[in-house]
Amino acid sequence: MRSEGAKADGATPRKGARLVRRVMPNNILVTGKPGSGKTTLLVKLADMIGMRGFKTGGFVTEEIREGKNRVGFEVRDLGGDAAVLAHIDYKEKPRVGKFGVDVKAFERVGLRALEIGKKEADLLVVDEIGRMEMISAPFRHALLELLSLPVPLLASIHVGSDEFTATLLDRGDVVVHHLSPSGRDGLLEVIDDSLHAILKERKGFRDA
Repeated sequence: MRSEGAKADGATPRKGARLVRRVMPNNILVTGKPGSGKTTLLVKLADMIGMRGFKTGGFVTEEIREGKNRVGFEVRDLGGDAAVLAHIDYKEKPRVGKFGVDVKAFERVGLRALEIGKKEADLLVVDEIGRMEMISAPFRHALLELLSLPVPLLASIHVGSDEFTATLLDRGDVVVHHLSPSGRDGLLEVIDDSLHAILKERKGFRDA
């Protein structure tokens, strides 16, 4: 894990050696407690990046409410497809808390969005890497692949102590930001600046 503002070690190149541009980590993870605004933050960032002419792909997870009550979650492809990820009425599904999780529906929408996105998008968005989504072994495998691709990844990740989450947060090719409700606007600007720099640098590499 690299912290924001960390400086890479520098060494004086030998005479005649070719200078190579240093590449910042492609992957940005946003962690925070439930209700801190992770989904809202990622949706805003995806919209801002899209307004700059870059293409985003991936999925977000949003609440399903009946009145004031949260009764489930929907997984939505940024391209428009959607499915119910979890619901209190799903009694025969794997459970996370009071919600039954429809793993097949998640994989149909979420994994398809990532498969298309890694081929076509400038930025991949994953909201979220959470307990419900991680029930899917194909999703965990796909996530590890995405982190190693040249396509930048912006993802929210739950606050958890499981081994898989810890492994992701400890990777050397990610920058982790901690979100609090009071700091959302400031973090929006910080991550937007970082993503813009990453995408401009990648465009420079492609055009070189």
